[in-house]
Formats: sequence, C-alpha cells, structure tokens
Amino acid sequence: MDYINLLHASGMYEKQTAKIIPFRSIDIFENAVSAGTGNFLVDGPKETVCIDESILPEDTTFGVRISGDSMEPEFHDGQIAWVLQQESIANGEIGIFALNGEAYIKKLQNDTDGIFLISLNEKYAPIKVSENDRLDIFGKVLGKSDASAITGHYR
Repeated sequence: MDYINLLHASGMYEKQTAKIIPFRSIDIFENAVSAGTGNFLVDGPKETVCIDESILPEDTTFGVRISGDSMEPEFHDGQIAWVLQQESIANGEIGIFALNGEAYIKKLQNDTDGIFLISLNEKYAPIKVSENDRLDIFGKVLGKSDASAITGHYR
C-alpha cells in the first residue's frame, strides 16, 4: 500500500479506466448464399458467434456467408452479409432470396417486364422469376464484413 501511495503522490500514476466493448451473439448460416448459381439455405446449419457489435449494422438479425463473385464489386466470396429478417424488400434493394429452394444474394428488380434477381457483376445475366417459381424473401442486406472480423466465437 505504501508503494501505491507513493505512486499517487508522485503524480506518475494515472488512473485508467477500461474500455468496455459490447459484444452480441448472432447466428451465421453455414450454408453460403450464392453470389452465382444458388445454394440451399433454408433451415441449414448455423453457428452462433459472439462479436463486437460495432461491426454489425443496426437492426441486424442474422448473417450469411457469401459464395461466388456475382455481386462484385460490392460483395466478395467469403464475406459475411448482415441481414435484417423481413418478408419483403423494396425494388432495387439487395436481399437474401430463395428461388425454388436455392438461396441467393441479389438485387431485386420488379418492373413491368416482371420480377428479376439481379447480379451486380455484369457477367451474370438477370434471373427471371416466373409465375410458376417459388420466391421466398429472407431479408434485406444491411452490410457486410470480412470473415476475419469475427473472432472469439462460440457454438
């Protein structure tokens, strides 16, 4: 205690307070959504991770891993897309969709020519949704992170 008192008296001791980093648990689906030809997502395995909530966009409900290059340059293979779970999205928004059971990350285009799932990478043609197709919307994409940003996770 004498040493502590001497440090305080000398002015060489500065009290420091710890910075509290808020963490949040969130599910990330292990079956990647396709930025290409389509992967199955519904009820797939998921991992619960505990991450620094500052990397999550506000209102994020879950994350999905991205596979492929059809959404480049905005989204890259291996990244995690952060999603707000909702049953509809506006025309022009990027969302997570299941078309006939295959999961995609795409931009929604709904116009007089019909409904299309659009890739940002121009080498991929739009996917037309016909009236016989089943289209499910999982949610709106709010942001992304590199997988390396997720550390200290648990299952």
